[in-house]
Amino acid sequence: MPEVISPDGVQIVQRHNITSSKPESCSDLGPIFRLGPLDQLVLTFIPVAVVYIYTASPTSTSIPIDKLCRATSLVLDTYPHLTGRVGINEDHGGAHIHSLGTGCEILEATCDKSIEDLGKGKVVGLMDLPGKGEDLMAPYDFKNVKMEDQVVFTIQHTRFACGGVALGIRILHCLNDGAGFFHLVRHLTSIYRSLDNPEAVTIQALAPPYLSNYENEASEEEKDRDRSYEPVLYHLEPDTAVELAAPDIPAPASVQEKPKITGQVLHFSNSDLDTLKQLATPKEGYVTTFDALTAHLQQRIYQARLRTYGSNPSLGTLGEADLLCPIDLRSYLNLEKDGLYPYNAVLTTSATFSPEILTDNTKLPEIASKVHTMVRPLGEGDAEATVKWISTVDRSKIRHGYRGGTGGVMVSQWNKMDMYDGGVFETRPVLVAPPFTPISLHDGLGYTIQTESGNGIDVYLALREEVWAELDVGVSQGK
Repeated sequence: MPEVISPDGVQIVQRHNITSSKPESCSDLGPIFRLGPLDQLVLTFIPVAVVYIYTASPTSTSIPIDKLCRATSLVLDTYPHLTGRVGINEDHGGAHIHSLGTGCEILEATCDKSIEDLGKGKVVGLMDLPGKGEDLMAPYDFKNVKMEDQVVFTIQHTRFACGGVALGIRILHCLNDGAGFFHLVRHLTSIYRSLDNPEAVTIQALAPPYLSNYENEASEEEKDRDRSYEPVLYHLEPDTAVELAAPDIPAPASVQEKPKITGQVLHFSNSDLDTLKQLATPKEGYVTTFDALTAHLQQRIYQARLRTYGSNPSLGTLGEADLLCPIDLRSYLNLEKDGLYPYNAVLTTSATFSPEILTDNTKLPEIASKVHTMVRPLGEGDAEATVKWISTVDRSKIRHGYRGGTGGVMVSQWNKMDMYDGGVFETRPVLVAPPFTPISLHDGLGYTIQTESGNGIDVYLALREEVWAELDVGVSQGK
């Protein structure tokens, strides 16, 4: 019997368990697949999730489910760890993969609306999709499913009434970061296209998880040296061991009454970004477009929150204006010298900004300069030393500097990733977007996303519902 999951008419009609086409690809890994220290910084239940939308082919069935299943089975030959389940090492609190060969899952679903109906005749966007994209993802009840039973890699294939297709792809974040996620999708689409080509596709080899067995290979003297290192981005909490906060999504704080968080998509055109960079560049110095956009968001979100909390005392107290941005270590550590690196390769950077500069629009260059410095915190040797430190301490006690709370903002840069060209199964997707889900609807969490047209950047942002009415991200102010 179909599972109805959406008022927009999305129904799950069948579930397919997918395993590697070559069983030896799993058995070769042994009973346990070790993840690296950077993977072990991530909460085990937080996923990376993205929805791809494809219009119907005029001549054939778009992305037939059986062909998608075959391609997925073949890609698992290269990514066999995605057929397993997550476990926790009791000695150091870090995650690993066991039960290899159990399989991933592809859900087959239908939607009784067309893509044109959802977009109301315009180009379809995330906010038009069923459940703002959530209903196009496989159901995910992380609170009520035991970790050892959780499928780590799922795809929901939803066929619309018009024949178009949505692919909702989810992988647990402890197995990959954003760049690693899009590596996998690019491999999956390449294999899919090769099924109609008599010449076999060649997939670039994968590098192993960085320092995944370091705690067993290093001498006690080396471990003592590594533990004595004082990382600039992390510290140990000695008293209470709790599950780790993700590099880009902290563990939610407990509150008496959970506020309602909603998501919106903010568009910044190329012209807007050029203007922002001009406004944010100091007289002496340099900032990137990401520095300028992040500074602008940090400032305008704080101003909107200040007005909201000031006029609504019942909402509580506005917290410190912390900012979090992950940084990619692939180039720092040369992680792709022996193949693509599909695992986690990010560290968390953070800083606190004073109300004085956040409330003065003329201080945007000062904020942008601080962002620029914040996301470049590592000196020579710091990246390797930090990862070795992580590998020799109790992972469950590691903390970063970001406190979250009512004043926090988190920005992850996805706009330079291969989202559209890497998502071609048969045709280029018309939309690639992270859906708004109960996990991603975290107050202050934002992603910078490339647009299908290439004009500008979309920011997918979640905020407390009351704050949206006060938010003004227009780039003309502050000149």
